[in-house]
Amino acid sequence: MTNEYEYAQAVGGLERKERPIDPLSRPSGPGDQESGPKRPETDSPSRDNLMKRMRKVDPKQAEKYRQRTGE
Repeated sequence: MTNEYEYAQAVGGLERKERPIDPLSRPSGPGDQESGPKRPETDSPSRDNLMKRMRKVDPKQAEKYRQRTGE
């Protein structure tokens, strides 16, 4: 058993490696400025386009929508 322990100490040790606790202190690479997923930039459709699309799909539902929204 002592021989296995000495071997483990020589190879890499049984102890954990310490890492910096503060995430701001870690070294940053060139692409780390803006990491993580981003929300896609999409605009909501204008009301005219929305009404045209609704009329194509279901004219009666488009009529109900117009009555509800006051258009």
